[in-house]
Amino acid sequence: MNISKNNIFLGWVAAISVAIIWGVTGVVSKPLAMAIDPLTLVFFRYVTAVLGLSIIFFFTSKNKMLSKDLGSNLKIEKKDFLKIALCGIIGQGCFSLFNFLSLSHIGATENGVIQGMQPFATVFFGMMFMNFKMNKIQWGAFIVSALCIYAMSVGPTNEVKHGTPLLGYVFVTCSMLSLAWTAHLRASLSEKYGSVVSMLYQYISVAILGLIVSLTMGLDLSQITIILSDSTLLFLLVFLGMGISGGSYLIQLYSFKIIGVEKATMALNLMPLVGYVVAVLTLGEEMHLSKSIIVSIIVVALYVFTKFETKTSPEILSKKLKPQKA
Repeated sequence: MNISKNNIFLGWVAAISVAIIWGVTGVVSKPLAMAIDPLTLVFFRYVTAVLGLSIIFFFTSKNKMLSKDLGSNLKIEKKDFLKIALCGIIGQGCFSLFNFLSLSHIGATENGVIQGMQPFATVFFGMMFMNFKMNKIQWGAFIVSALCIYAMSVGPTNEVKHGTPLLGYVFVTCSMLSLAWTAHLRASLSEKYGSVVSMLYQYISVAILGLIVSLTMGLDLSQITIILSDSTLLFLLVFLGMGISGGSYLIQLYSFKIIGVEKATMALNLMPLVGYVVAVLTLGEEMHLSKSIIVSIIVVALYVFTKFETKTSPEILSKKLKPQKA
C-alpha cells in the first residue's frame, strides 16, 4: 500500500495523540479522586466507559474494515466469561481503584511515572509465566529506570495535604501491576473477539461488581451530583470514561494502519513525560530540574527497552508485549 507523506504525518499525529490521551490519565483523575471517594469513582468511570464503548461498537460493527479489528458481534464463548471477568475486575477495576487511591497521597507527576513502568512489569510477568526472557540491553534499561524511580521517591515530591507519599507509591505500584498482570490475557481476548468487544465486556463486569459493592457497602451514589454540578468534573469524567477508555482505540487503530504497530507503540513511551508536563501546567505541580532529568531518562530507557525488544524478540512477544491501555 502506497502511503503519502501527508498520511504518514497524520499517522504520527494519531500515535502521539494516544500517548497524550493516556499520559494525562493521572492528571484527569486527580480532581475527580479529590472530589468523591475512590470506590464510587471506579463505578462511575466504568458506567461511563460502558456507554462510550457501546456507542463506538454500534458504529464500528457496521463497518467491515473496522469491525475486523474492533469486533463485529457480541457473542462470547462461555469458557471465556471467567477470563473476561478476571481482566475486568483486576486489570481495570483494581487498576483504577489503586490509581485513584494513590492520588490522595502523591502528585499526578509521580503517579504518571510509575504507571509508565508498565511495559517493564509486563515483561516480568511474561518471564514468570510464559518463559519470556530479557536480554542484557533490556536489563540495563530496566535497572536504569528502577534507579530513577528510587531517586524520584526520595527526591522532591509534590505534597498532598494529609497524604503519605510512601503509601501513594505503594498504591500506584499495585495499580500498575494489576494492569500488567492481565496484559497477556487481555491481548489474547482482544485478538479473539476484537478490542472494543473484549474491553466492553470487561468494563461491564467492573460496572456490575461496582454496583454490587456500592449496594453492599452502602456507598453514597448521590455523589454523582457533585460531578454533575461541576462542568469541569463532568467533562473530566466523560473524558476519562469515553475518551481514555473508549475513543482512543479508534485513534490508535488508525496509527497502527498508517505507520505500523511498532512505531505507534514507540510513541507511547512519551506517556511519563506527557503526564509530567501536563501536571505542571494544569495542576500547578512543581517542576524540579532533578525530576525533569529523571523523567527524561525514563523515557529514553523505555524507548531503548521497547526498541530492542521489537528487533530481537520472537513474533509472539512483539504482538503481545505492547504498553497496555489505562
